[in-house]
Amino acid sequence: MLEAPRPLQINVRAAKDNLSSLLEEASRGNEIIITSDGTPKAKLVPVQMKRKKFKVDWELLRSMPVTPGPTAAELIREERDGRP
Repeated sequence: MLEAPRPLQINVRAAKDNLSSLLEEASRGNEIIITSDGTPKAKLVPVQMKRKKFKVDWELLRSMPVTPGPTAAELIREERDGRP
């Protein structure tokens, strides 16, 4: 079984000097633990964006005209008959 990579630990002074690169690492999915005097104080983790729920606009669908067309079976038959 694959283990998750261990978080990178970095002291607060080095974190200040390398904040931009640490943010890039976090955005790639890596966790960064920031320590002070060897004690973990904070964690940089990637932001989990919430996905918008899909909403059906039933009014719009109802307002659209329904035009009769060929059935799926007719479309398939037409496609098959047109092959060499």
